[in-house]
Amino acid sequence: MRGRRLLFGLVAVGLGAFAARCSVYDPSLLAPDPSRPAPKNGVGWWSGAGDRGCFSARAPRLEDRPTGTSDKALPPIYLAIQSMRIGSLNEQLQLDSNAWQDLGYDLDGICTGSDTCEGDDSPPSCKPPVPQISIDGRYCRDNTFGRLEYAAALVPELSNKYGLSDDAFNCALCVGHYNYLIKLSGYNGEADDDRVRVDLYPSPGLEKPLPWDCADPSWRTRPCFTSDMPFTVQEDGVLERRPGPDLSDAKQFDDNAFVKDGYLVATLPPNTLFWFPGFNALVVAYPLRFTSGIVSGKLARGPDGVWRITDAIIGGRARADDLVQGFRLMGLCEADQNYSLMADFVRNNQDLLADGANDPERTCDAMSVGLGFTALQAVAGKLAPVEPLVECVLRGKRADDAGAPDAGGD
Repeated sequence: MRGRRLLFGLVAVGLGAFAARCSVYDPSLLAPDPSRPAPKNGVGWWSGAGDRGCFSARAPRLEDRPTGTSDKALPPIYLAIQSMRIGSLNEQLQLDSNAWQDLGYDLDGICTGSDTCEGDDSPPSCKPPVPQISIDGRYCRDNTFGRLEYAAALVPELSNKYGLSDDAFNCALCVGHYNYLIKLSGYNGEADDDRVRVDLYPSPGLEKPLPWDCADPSWRTRPCFTSDMPFTVQEDGVLERRPGPDLSDAKQFDDNAFVKDGYLVATLPPNTLFWFPGFNALVVAYPLRFTSGIVSGKLARGPDGVWRITDAIIGGRARADDLVQGFRLMGLCEADQNYSLMADFVRNNQDLLADGANDPERTCDAMSVGLGFTALQAVAGKLAPVEPLVECVLRGKRADDAGAPDAGGD
């Protein structure tokens, strides 16, 4: 009798342990949902059913932040933009008329003309300025600015003279002619953190830029900046003029950012001027002003101990007037026959309202933007002054000048 009781007890313990193991939830055991796109380029845990039940790359929201996370904090982490996709090149770095469709978020919650959404379109979120309606990208992404970038890349006079191409921009980032530094403060280093501060510092580039020639396509075979190379910081972008490696707070910041499931989510301050400053590149970077914007990116520390941001997206709205002003500040003005081409594209392809509202009775006054980027841990260095941009003055080091600086007007 005592033997049978012992046997039953052992069986009961074994079954209990087996049941306990089986009750542990492990997401890796679940088969992926074939109807849900893989997380990438604006699609993530925040995405789901949208307009007319179609899958939507809707943007993450403040309400998505996690709760009850650890209150420990790592020392501040600095990162520099390593690469960007603006809309003309696909992931294989080839010119692609559809590259823009895979970048950005569904900003207005309306799916218009997307090839991933069947059925009749809903009314647009605002009244188009012309009879033709600007269509959305895949999964209802709003990114008309990406289409503008592709249109510019098709015109050699624009892509070469004004650098309106992914390739020229990424070479300038690689060699350190300009950048944008990101500082994370108060981050606990884990997959979830309910509050992180993000400071944004415009940078005129590395203290010692790399010598590669961006007019030579072979620059892609050269090494780019590494995480131990110090970057200068625009001196009027900080509250206190204190150089790195420990910068004071930036004038552009978000003290209400968070990390969820390994993705950093931050909001751009209203009317952020997203300009990579300096005049050492072939041409100056395009000054893009956001009326509003949201940023997400996968934040992780690699086996080498270096922090990186991958699969990152900046999505937002830019007023048409600000976009045209951006061309003028690059030096593209009425004296250039391509000025009207670009200005007309902007005026005719406004697809959102700048104030974030949806109102089919109001005429659209802004363009949607979707930019992809990666970032690498970096070192903040010296503060440096940056001359302001001036309308209709072409500046930089153009290949047709043999690299000579050009400060003349049209």
